[in-house]
Amino acid sequence: MRQIHSIQQGPWLAMGDYNVVVHPQDRLCGTDVRDMETKDFKEYMRDTGMNELQYVGRNYTWTNNHTYSRIDRGLVNTTWMMTMPNVKVQVLEPMVSDHSPLKLEICQAQGKKNRPFKLFNCIADHPQFMQHIEEAWKDRSTNGRMQTVWNNLKGVKEAIKSLNTQHYKGVDGKIKEIRRKLQRIQEEMSSKLQNKELIDKEKELKGELEKWGKIEESIYRQKSRVQWLKLGDSNSAYFYSQMKNRNHLNEIQNLTNEVGTQLMMEEDIEAEILGYYKKIAWIKS
Repeated sequence: MRQIHSIQQGPWLAMGDYNVVVHPQDRLCGTDVRDMETKDFKEYMRDTGMNELQYVGRNYTWTNNHTYSRIDRGLVNTTWMMTMPNVKVQVLEPMVSDHSPLKLEICQAQGKKNRPFKLFNCIADHPQFMQHIEEAWKDRSTNGRMQTVWNNLKGVKEAIKSLNTQHYKGVDGKIKEIRRKLQRIQEEMSSKLQNKELIDKEKELKGELEKWGKIEESIYRQKSRVQWLKLGDSNSAYFYSQMKNRNHLNEIQNLTNEVGTQLMMEEDIEAEILGYYKKIAWIKS
């Protein structure tokens, strides 16, 4: 598997029986899952950057009628997650086999929702960050102490969002533009050797590219919640794929309602969840 991964350039899916459990909950009615069982497989996923696809259906994929285990799964590489993240694995009924068949499903991409406010670490590193915070916290006094705190927090939030919009919005676009400029300068340098103006401009653009590359990597790392990789090793693509995978795992792709009907459409799932909690609120009131 490592050898195949090392020569694989495009999107790659590896789905089937891995004959290994990964998490403690992957085995039922058998011996406890030990670290030594999962160590090699976890190291393989870490070293290659493979992601496990979200699965729906049966929790376990193999049984001998005494022990139940989840040892069949679908793994994809970073390139796959960057190009085709809306895919999941459905675990079907085993019928006459001891293994459950796996079915690959292409999911409907969910529409963009309003996301909660997030403070990225790179914003806190901005030289004017504290100045914006201090200015936003001033002159918001009200008659109520808690209302004052609430107003101050809202002011700080808006100040940080403004700072983000002004300086960090469209980081990927900034990087692409810097690379285009750098390419043009280097092409010009090949015909104008030892041109000090071009040499200085190239140095400036390289510095800008390094700066924004680190910022992009920091943002993707924070979104992906991957903590074991350090910044500075050009891991942006891996962090991005982890972010996409995490976002996909957080999506509710299907839901079974009270009468047993499986809901697949986003608006139906949303209506069912809202209706459920409205019913609970009505009962409690």
